Amino acid sequence: MNTMRTGGRRTVLVAATALLVTLAALVSACSAPAEDDSSSSSATYTPLTIDHEYGSTTIDKRPERVVTLLTNWTDTLAALDIPITAEFKEQGYAGPNNTFEWTPEHTSEVKVVPSIAALDISELAAYKPDLILAGYLGDQKNYDRLSAVAPTIPVMQKGATTDTWEDVASTTGKIFGKESEADDLIKQTDAKIATFKSDHPNAVGKTFTFAQFQPTGQIGAINSTRDSAAGLLAQLGFVLNPRLAAEHKGSATRSPISPERVDLLDSDLLVAWSLGDDSVYQRVPGWDNLTAVSDDTVVYLTNDNAPAFGVPSAPSVDYVIGLLNPVAARL
Repeated sequence: MNTMRTGGRRTVLVAATALLVTLAALVSACSAPAEDDSSSSSATYTPLTIDHEYGSTTIDKRPERVVTLLTNWTDTLAALDIPITAEFKEQGYAGPNNTFEWTPEHTSEVKVVPSIAALDISELAAYKPDLILAGYLGDQKNYDRLSAVAPTIPVMQKGATTDTWEDVASTTGKIFGKESEADDLIKQTDAKIATFKSDHPNAVGKTFTFAQFQPTGQIGAINSTRDSAAGLLAQLGFVLNPRLAAEHKGSATRSPISPERVDLLDSDLLVAWSLGDDSVYQRVPGWDNLTAVSDDTVVYLTNDNAPAFGVPSAPSVDYVIGLLNPVAARL
């Protein structure tokens, strides 16, 4: 039995390389006792309809066997002491020993699969879920496959690849009759964000760039705060690199950066994700001349912690603040 966290190739750059997002299998599914007899009884449960990118999903009774496919849902359920029957995770994107540092301790069964989009539906159905919390699914076909098994919640915000941590928390509270606890979680997280900004007044208003550096030499940088990682950094008081923001066209929130345009990465703060190969940085033309590199204000991410930014949850916000504190102090 083990505790864990989820990851997701659908994570930080969820749209630019199949859009992103671990290893062992854990045991012990659990359905913990309901808060009280009235909250667990389907007779007293008020049906709830959740609008999302593919329409809407109605939940007729309080879910007792929940399957999660993305870490923001897992984190939030764990933070609110809501039992999780099983978690499906993508291989290589779920932290060491299938555990992210920020996910609250909890118990569930973990199933590692090569790809969420191609998971074997029969494996998921074997858990007999009465709710699937999925997040980004890529297209309607994947949603239809899952919703045929049980009520499924994909991304709720139309046109987004990841929901905000606030929306995930508030929706979790509504589904499981824990609205007061969810509100408290949101308020506590908001207070931590406010403390970060008051502790680092010189960092507020400084520019940031969030970029992914692939082993192939390709670079992708976020160009819109509609992206979850950039949205979180903006909440913390930073301002998206204006030159990248000017690159935003249509719905794409990532811009490919050619070697000739590495100057587009120049900003006060650089959040860099190497996908596990840190040697890629020294192959970037002009890397040492970037402001954040010369000023030692780069936050280097790995597959083990990038989802804290890319698939944010209330618990991951606290972790992100911890990563940013020493860098913000130098700005």
